[in-house]
Amino acid sequence: MKLSLFTLPSCPRCPEARRVVEEVAQARDDVVLEILDMSSPENRTSALMLQIASTPSICIDDDVVAIGDVPSFDELNRLIDEHKGRLDAT
Repeated sequence: MKLSLFTLPSCPRCPEARRVVEEVAQARDDVVLEILDMSSPENRTSALMLQIASTPSICIDDDVVAIGDVPSFDELNRLIDEHKGRLDAT
């Protein structure tokens, strides 16, 4: 499953968000981390397609789970588990 973090260089909370997503990705073998700088036109387009305009924003696959907020390590793990449970149920 893909874990995406959308960031901007001017974002004050993005370093904290990056630390959390990197720790979660390192702790799990079912997550591939993708960090996207919205300064890039391509990444900005990807963000807008997901209706993301604020950073930091976190997506699991194409489900936006946090916009402008930094979940804790445990909360992000819970969100990933819930997403995985929905996938397994289909």
